[in-house]
Amino acid sequence: MESNIDENVILFDWLSFTSKTHTPEELIEALGLSHCPFTLTEKGVNGYRSRLYYDHISVCYDGGNDDMGVNVFMSGQGCRVFESMSTLKNPWIDLFHFIFSNDLNIARLDVAYDDHSGVLDIKRVCSDVYNHLYISPFRTQEVTSSYRHNIEGLSAVIGSMKSMLLVRIYDKAAERGFTDGRHWVRVEMQMRDARANAFAHAMFDEDTSIGEVFAGVLLNYLRFVEPDETDSNKSRWVTTDYWYEVIGDVSRIRLFTAPGVEYNEEACANYVFNHMGNAVAACMEMFGPIGFSQRLRERSCAPNPKYLRIVEKHKAEESWRKVMALKVKFPDLVEVV
Repeated sequence: MESNIDENVILFDWLSFTSKTHTPEELIEALGLSHCPFTLTEKGVNGYRSRLYYDHISVCYDGGNDDMGVNVFMSGQGCRVFESMSTLKNPWIDLFHFIFSNDLNIARLDVAYDDHSGVLDIKRVCSDVYNHLYISPFRTQEVTSSYRHNIEGLSAVIGSMKSMLLVRIYDKAAERGFTDGRHWVRVEMQMRDARANAFAHAMFDEDTSIGEVFAGVLLNYLRFVEPDETDSNKSRWVTTDYWYEVIGDVSRIRLFTAPGVEYNEEACANYVFNHMGNAVAACMEMFGPIGFSQRLRERSCAPNPKYLRIVEKHKAEESWRKVMALKVKFPDLVEVV
């Protein structure tokens, strides 16, 4: 998704569902992605022998057991691709309608609230989790710290990976390696089976927004509290101001936001080779490599800053790789800071 937006949003960040009555091609059509160049991978996944794959979207079939059916799953990036590439009029609404009208089961659904405006202080959140200053039916918690580009990324998980729902709160900006000081904290609910299906069903309630559903489920499973030394009953402790602010902000979001694919080197190459590849190949045949390059240099359209940024990033990463190669070959010659 676009990583420099200021608006706080709710988005879908993982979906997995299975059908025992549809072919892989029928499910790709149901996704509105029949026009996309899915490729057959050599290796299956999750017990399936075969997999059709397109840009972080997988359609798995030919399972080890006869009753495994066809499984579709898309990661966070796959969700962004689905939103951008699907020919469905209302991609998520239409897809969930297809799932429920065919009595299919959602195995996993991740829904995330992205805070870009500074509502959450990730250090305070992780401190409160570490010190058990929260109320939750979950008995499992974990606070971790990782580093990327010398930036510390904090993460807190409340709940177990085996449970039907867990909450994950982490510094998304640090995870993505942004060094410009932007604020991007994600609150993510990972739901399975009954919880996932119930959340998706709630989207069709005309009187309830997705923000209200997200806020209600979140508050039911997690509440951060202020310690009160005069009261030994933790359930009576007052909810922290920041959690009130989160719940209030989330509940005001009426619709999920489909922010689109973050445009990067891979997305650019995918568009050129998989969508414009036939036209590019034809021009190469007609004008030859030298003539093709000359026509590109003489093109009338002005340079697009989006593509210039991709080239600059690619050159910077290429320079870094060369420096690291020199560091390995001549450790006393190159100092990497």
